[in-house]
Amino acid sequence: MSKIQEMIAVSVLAIFKGVGKLEMQNVILCIKENNSPEIYKNTLQALYSGFCLLKMAADKTKSHFNDGIVDLVLEAINESAERDGIRFS
Repeated sequence: MSKIQEMIAVSVLAIFKGVGKLEMQNVILCIKENNSPEIYKNTLQALYSGFCLLKMAADKTKSHFNDGIVDLVLEAINESAERDGIRFS
């Protein structure tokens, strides 16, 4: 990705991040509403583990765009878990 493309992507990311996090929280809520509490908890834990691994990889890349996407998903997961009293080990 060129410097100009990355600058544009990063500036758009702020807008995308707000909307994307809200949409991700809606997806997580749908998982909660349509599954048992145990499945919901396990799903959040699996998502958290997977996205933490992606975060470590994204942090090593030159692009900041992918960092923002991973961050928004992790924020949605963490906020949902906190709201529902789920702790990650």
